[in-house]
Amino acid sequence: MKKILIILISIFFINISGFTQNASTFFPSNTGYKWYYKNTPLDTNNNPVTNLARYRIDSFAVNSVYQGLQASIVRLKDNLLTSNQNTAYNDTNYHNFNGTNGWEFLKISFLPDTVAIPIGFLNFLRGLQNWYSLYRFAQTVNQEYIVIQKDTTISIDTISAPLRVKLKGKRLNDEVITTVNGTYTAKKFLITYGLYLHIIVVDIPLIERPDTTWIASEVWMVKQVTPTVKFSLTQLGIPLNIPIPGNIYEPIIPVGIKNISSDIPDKFELYQNYPNPFNPVTNIKYQISKNSFVSLIVFDILGKEIVSLVNQNQNAGTYIADWDATNYSSGIYFYKFEAGGFKDVKRMIIVK
Repeated sequence: MKKILIILISIFFINISGFTQNASTFFPSNTGYKWYYKNTPLDTNNNPVTNLARYRIDSFAVNSVYQGLQASIVRLKDNLLTSNQNTAYNDTNYHNFNGTNGWEFLKISFLPDTVAIPIGFLNFLRGLQNWYSLYRFAQTVNQEYIVIQKDTTISIDTISAPLRVKLKGKRLNDEVITTVNGTYTAKKFLITYGLYLHIIVVDIPLIERPDTTWIASEVWMVKQVTPTVKFSLTQLGIPLNIPIPGNIYEPIIPVGIKNISSDIPDKFELYQNYPNPFNPVTNIKYQISKNSFVSLIVFDILGKEIVSLVNQNQNAGTYIADWDATNYSSGIYFYKFEAGGFKDVKRMIIVK
C-alpha cells in the first residue's frame, strides 16, 4: 500500500510540474538573441520547392509595453535571398508571457493603423487586432481550445453571407526535434486559422490553414509547417478556388559560421584567430562540449561592441566564425566568447 501511495503521489507531482511550467521559460531571456530560418515553399501537393527557398532573420530587440501588455518585441527580415542579406528589418512580432500562456499580438499588416476603412469586412478584420493567448502550455494534450471566434455578415452583389472567423489551438504530444543547432524535446502546437460560412450551427470552411509549430525551452520556435490549402468561394456560388502556398520554417546556421566537426569536444575552448594580424578577413575557431547558447562579440579598443558574430544556440562541436573587417580601420580589437558558463577574451590586430 505504501509503494502504491508513493507512486500515486509521484504521478500527481509530475503532472503538476508539467502544468505549471512558465511560458516565459520557452523564450530567450536576453535581448540580442537572433534566429536564422530557411523558408521552403510547398507546392499544391505539399512537396518542398527547394529552389524557391528564402530566408528569415528574427532579432529579439527589446522588452517594452505594447498595446497595454509587457512585450518581448522581435524584429524580422523576411523573404531574403541569402541568410546574410544586408537589408532593413521589415516586420515585427510581439510576444507576452503570462503564467503558462504565451500571448501574441495579432496585427493585420495590410490595414492602415489610423485611416478608417470604408469596406465593412476589412473594418471587421481590423477589429480583430488584439492580444491572444495562442500557445497554452498547460492545456490538456489533444484538447482543442478557441482563441478567436467572431461573426459578421458580408454582401457580394445580391448575396448576403454570414461569416465566422475562428482561430483555434491544440497542444499535441511533445516531440523530439533535431536541428542544425541541437536536439530538443519541443512542445508541439496545431494552430488553425479559418474563415467559414456560418449556417445556423454549421461552419462550412472557405479556408482553413493549420500551422504546426514546435517550441523549445529558451529557444522558442524550432520548426513550423504550414500546408498548402485552398481558398474557395464555391459555397457562396462564386467560381473561385485559389491555392494558398504553404511553407516550412527550419533553423539554419548563418553564413559565416561553419561547423567543421560534429565530434563532441571534452571542454569549451576559444582559439586565437587566424591569420593574426589580418586584412581584411580572419577566422575565429571555438568548440563547445554540449548544446549551448553561444555568444561571440567583437569589441574595439575602447570596449565598444562593434559586431556580433554568433548569437544563437548551437549543438556540441567545433566551429569557425569568419569576420570580414573591410569596413574597419587598422588597430587592436578584442573578441569575447561565452557558452555554457565558459567565458574567454582574446586580442586581434587589423593591419591595412
